[in-house]
Amino acid sequence: METTILTTAFILIGLGVLVKRFPILIAGYNTMSKEEKRNVDVKGLSTFMCYSLVGLGTAVLLFYYACLGVGHADWASYCYFLPVLYIPYLILKANKFDHNPPKKSRKYVVAFSMVIVAVIASFMVYGSAPADIKVKGNKLVFTGMYGTSRALREISEIRLSDTLPDVTLRLNGFSMGGTNKGWFKLREGGLCLMFLASHTKPYIVFTEKSGKEIFFNSKSSILTEALYQELKTLIK
Repeated sequence: METTILTTAFILIGLGVLVKRFPILIAGYNTMSKEEKRNVDVKGLSTFMCYSLVGLGTAVLLFYYACLGVGHADWASYCYFLPVLYIPYLILKANKFDHNPPKKSRKYVVAFSMVIVAVIASFMVYGSAPADIKVKGNKLVFTGMYGTSRALREISEIRLSDTLPDVTLRLNGFSMGGTNKGWFKLREGGLCLMFLASHTKPYIVFTEKSGKEIFFNSKSSILTEALYQELKTLIK
């Protein structure tokens, strides 16, 4: 995660420096006619974009290392919310430097950008919601994002564990804060499915007859252990 965060931060900072030096890189401005460009406060726009992008990149770095400093590395992934939340303001403020008559297309671009931000924010909120396990007939149903179901006969063992396998790659999943959902590649080979709401021990481990494992926990150890006691009577 550190590599991704550092790359994101330095890309933002680098873009900020570039748009100040080369305003033609600013989206929207670079497609304007010469006459339209004369009606744009390009100095103000490039300065605003520079400060915004450099500030965002710096904020991402500070937030990340602040989380590490207070011992909550799992909070660091929330720094991705900073650019997402700032985008609407960035778009609206940037338009203030354009003194050309407003175009309908510009309104559509702003509206579309707002929708995209809302969709991304909704995705993050939905993905961060804790999964749950429900027993429906002869099936275990894992709810929420990447939810799935398994027939009870497919599960050969259920146990509690204080450790997780060594994961090398998230193949098809969601990770933010202490939430990890979806398919993950293991260092020793093979895959596992995770529905983790936190880093709180213990974890319920379901071993399928195929050998694959599913890891699950709740926000608190009390809830996890209570669920385990309920489920272990169904899987023998």
